[in-house]
Amino acid sequence: MSIALQRFSNMIAAIYSAGTDADRWDGVIHEITEAFGAVHGILVIAEPATDRFAVKTAGHDAPTPITVHLSRVAELVHHLPTGLAATSDDLFAAREQCGAPADRASANGLANSFLVRLSDDVPCSFLCLTMADHAAIAGHSVGLALLRVLVPHLHRALCSRSELIELSQERAMALATLEQTPYGIMIITADAALVFANSMATDITSRADGLAVDAFGYLHAAPTTTHHRLRRLIESAASSERVSGNVAVPRASGGRPLIVRITSLDGDAGTGPWQRSALALVIDPEHDPDPDPAVLHEVYGLTEAETTVAMAVLRGDGLPAVADQLSVSVYTARTHLQHIFAKTHTHRQAELVRLLLTSAVAAP
Repeated sequence: MSIALQRFSNMIAAIYSAGTDADRWDGVIHEITEAFGAVHGILVIAEPATDRFAVKTAGHDAPTPITVHLSRVAELVHHLPTGLAATSDDLFAAREQCGAPADRASANGLANSFLVRLSDDVPCSFLCLTMADHAAIAGHSVGLALLRVLVPHLHRALCSRSELIELSQERAMALATLEQTPYGIMIITADAALVFANSMATDITSRADGLAVDAFGYLHAAPTTTHHRLRRLIESAASSERVSGNVAVPRASGGRPLIVRITSLDGDAGTGPWQRSALALVIDPEHDPDPDPAVLHEVYGLTEAETTVAMAVLRGDGLPAVADQLSVSVYTARTHLQHIFAKTHTHRQAELVRLLLTSAVAAP
């Protein structure tokens, strides 16, 4: 068995490409199978978190046991050290040394094969190249030497794949978290180019009522004086000064101004487009959420009547209005308020309002 240098180089390049593009694994296993002259090749990529496998095959159809009983086959291969190229003979010998039976005649499709365990996971990822007969693997042939050269590259490519999957999952969770906030969140560069916006921020800017994103992806505010102040805040936050600040953005619709908080992003963002960037938190007073009554009950143990009083305090209603709403006396309404103070550890209505607004942020 021999392989030209150019073909080997192309194979290595294909392996690393597959590490970032899973669709390329089919071509990789096909090329490896052909290079070894194997009857069939099978690459099993385990996904331990879901207990599933991605299976890539080449050559003639793989024997039924290896494709149907992947968990069992992976358990057998797991007895091999990770990264050690071996033959099915080595695998059976290792099993026999452990005192476990090894039926070589019915070996779940692993007989006459070159094998390598590619991950530490349980179940593990592995490569199986089945040759035409036992002679092809006897005596640790040159094929085993070639497999040893390929193993580190296959291992690194699969590690890259796992890392990308993990990063993708973390990104999805982070984005989902940002979607739960009732505020607009944007990441912007020093020159006000929009890098990221959650759906609330997108909704605010799409109305172009005070804040907007132009056709080139830059954040703008109206009027001009407000825009200039916003730009200065962004530049200061994204610079080495790391200065934060706030700006009220008037609305042509006549609604209450948007409150925009500009702050620097902590951490080393590297040398890319995020190197100088800032975080914009946009609060729309017209859409400030009210506390969820269920949250007030769960967190502070307020009764239904006390919750009604608390919501009235937040709206600025006086005790007489609350008493009318509950059809009770002002004295009873005041008693409810005293119970609310006790349960929330507050002493004045101003403190209570601040606490209730915080509870509104916690509401689903």
